Amino acid sequence: MMTEFQTGLPSVRQIQRFIKEATLVQIKLVTNELLTGRVRWQDQHCICLHDDTDSPITIWYHAIAYIKPETGGGGSRAVASLNSDTLNIFE
Repeated sequence: MMTEFQTGLPSVRQIQRFIKEATLVQIKLVTNELLTGRVRWQDQHCICLHDDTDSPITIWYHAIAYIKPETGGGGSRAVASLNSDTLNIFE
């Protein structure tokens, strides 16, 4: 049984904005590895990040600690319960 992709969630909308605006982001993994690149797509299980060589990296959401813009700005629509420049996809 597939879970429906919930496009109304603030975290999904924020990542969609990163995709639309081709924002350079940092993705910190639960293993402490830090990845930098541009998000190309997302689905209900994964996110695809293209690094500086334009190589695609598919990352499972459960492996992500946080996602934030490389510039540090989260904009006025950042999730209120978090620091304005950090997006936690699990909230």
